Amino acid sequence: MAMNFYEHQDQARRKTGRLIVFFSIAVFLIIAALYATGMILLNWFMASESDQGSALSISWWNYKVLLGVLGFTILVVGGGSLVRIGQLSSGGSVVAESLGGTLLDHAGARPEERRLLNVVEEMAIASGVPVPPVYLIDDSTINAFAAGYKSTDAVIGVTRGSIEHLSRDQLQGVIAHEYSHIFNGDMRLNIRLIGVIFGLLVMGMIGWQLVRIMAYSGTSRRSSSKKDGGGALIAIMIIGLVLAALGFIGTFFGRLIQASVSRQREFLADSSAVQYTRNPGGIGGALRAIAGLDATTAMPPLATEYNHMFFSQAMKSVFATHPPLPERISRIEQVDVDTISTDVDTTSEPVPFAGFSAQVSTASLANAVEVAGTPGAAEVASAETLLGSMPAGIVEASHDAWSARLLILALLLDDDQGEMTRQLSSIKSSLDEGHLDAIRSFHASIAGMSHVQQLPLIDMCMPSLSRMSREQYELYMQSVEKLIKSDGQVSLFEWTVHTVLKKHLGERFDPEVRRRGRPRGLKTRMESVAMVLATVSYTGSEDTGQRRDAYKAGMDVLGGTRSMPAASDCTLRTLRHTLQKLKEVSFKDRKIILDACLASIDHDGQTTVDESLLLRGIADSLDCPMPLVLS
Repeated sequence: MAMNFYEHQDQARRKTGRLIVFFSIAVFLIIAALYATGMILLNWFMASESDQGSALSISWWNYKVLLGVLGFTILVVGGGSLVRIGQLSSGGSVVAESLGGTLLDHAGARPEERRLLNVVEEMAIASGVPVPPVYLIDDSTINAFAAGYKSTDAVIGVTRGSIEHLSRDQLQGVIAHEYSHIFNGDMRLNIRLIGVIFGLLVMGMIGWQLVRIMAYSGTSRRSSSKKDGGGALIAIMIIGLVLAALGFIGTFFGRLIQASVSRQREFLADSSAVQYTRNPGGIGGALRAIAGLDATTAMPPLATEYNHMFFSQAMKSVFATHPPLPERISRIEQVDVDTISTDVDTTSEPVPFAGFSAQVSTASLANAVEVAGTPGAAEVASAETLLGSMPAGIVEASHDAWSARLLILALLLDDDQGEMTRQLSSIKSSLDEGHLDAIRSFHASIAGMSHVQQLPLIDMCMPSLSRMSREQYELYMQSVEKLIKSDGQVSLFEWTVHTVLKKHLGERFDPEVRRRGRPRGLKTRMESVAMVLATVSYTGSEDTGQRRDAYKAGMDVLGGTRSMPAASDCTLRTLRHTLQKLKEVSFKDRKIILDACLASIDHDGQTTVDESLLLRGIADSLDCPMPLVLS
């Protein structure tokens, strides 16, 4: 099943809308049950106070009771959900640490842990996204998860059982599965699902607390009668029992939603993992290993809350959040369910699979846009080759918190010695001479690499750079900007480096970067699209006629006739602000924008390095990860 990144991003948004509908239905039922209970108790009190007793007519309408129930339910369920979502929206590290995860570092990693880190790094570079932090969960089962609110704050968690029992190919299949959840927009949906379940659970928690308090109060005043408070105590006890029951019912429906939302997305992630690796034996072997492993889990009870986020079912539940393992293996390997054995295969031999083509192109920008979020085996192999060709000192530096900062600065140095000296002088006040020498040394090591090959270094450095504090981030970005502005002009490579850093680090440290506007249609943003197309056209050629033809080719894709903006209006500074506005359109429309940019680039049948860099920066700004393109 071919996967389209753009469609699945929008589909994830629609599923979030359905989740809100289901949540609203559950809340409505809770309100109805609480209101009915409140009216029954109100009528009971009125009857007990009346001399007429049972002759008193029963009333089922009281707007004050309804408003009280509405306010209480919204406060408890809605407030509980929002608080929980707020706690988890700060990044996937919150989930990983709550499960007892330990952040893995290359420096102190064991061989099997380093193998895991290398697999994650290769997948990130192949995908064109920053390398996510990796957490190790001290559990003997085979499992993994991707957590976060978006790709910039995503983390990957892997159990110790996974790195001890799986071969490299099998581990790669599991990691590819988790990357699919990142690209398909599943992580944000999962966080919101956790919030919904938690909000419904809070109601039951309050109910049980009321029952416990009232039960304790009842034992200390058994001689009490209705007139001295016994009636009120009984009423509160009834309310507590109702709230506890509603909490169970709410949690029941929450788990039902959890199971229904996640099961189909697991099938999608499985097929995507095969599409990434072209090796169904990898993920298929991992699933067989899970089925055949006799291991007890040491995960905390909190794992139940995150059950739908794992590679396989982490905790037992009434509703299965994952399809049965034999069914998943059957779909992956295209074999009959009845013939599947749970013998653990550690040979790492690929299983023949005819569902996908053998190779995908890595040389075409058009292909890179088309398969965004779906890196294939060729991209993964290219990433592995690129990593293997890098000097060992450069790879090691990208894994160190301080050296990674210096390495990024080295990317921005000019090859001209005089200009390099001028650049380093601009940041001399922030660094000592030893740091400046290290920057020079790093620059010499990467000087033979093209700009397109150097860009993945930013993705490799991202976990190390993300360890900065906000104050360190602000000071560091000042140094980056000083290097860029030292010669009075901004090159396209410098703009791309700054754009990637500002996006992926800015979304961690700067609230303004994280802020989003309300969704807009593409037609309402045609002025912004025209600015982007014009910038692409001006970049590709110095000839006025060629520029106009390039712009027209892009506009033809959009079906628009807007006149070409002036060159003076199409600066790299205005481009960044323009792209922020375009993040308000759907992913389907973002794909159209990228296709239009491609038409402008390819109108003359040639693609320059600058055009490739510019398209990478545009796609990254629009949250559309382009797979690795080295030529």
